[in-house]
Amino acid sequence: MSDLPKMLSKREIELEEVNYIFSLRAERDELQERCDRYEKALTEICEFDCSDDCYFTARDALAAIGNEGSGDE
Repeated sequence: MSDLPKMLSKREIELEEVNYIFSLRAERDELQERCDRYEKALTEICEFDCSDDCYFTARDALAAIGNEGSGDE
């Protein structure tokens, strides 16, 4: 047996690329779901009657992720 790496066919390479794209999409979807949950939690904090520090921290975090934190997005 040879120590040379196995040469992949064009079809095998394409399949590897497709699998990689699907894994990236799955990871992106998971991260988007997490971001949505965090955004929802921060929005609820902004709407809750809490201390000014709590409100401004949540509002600033929402602004950092692209939501202005006005509570009506």
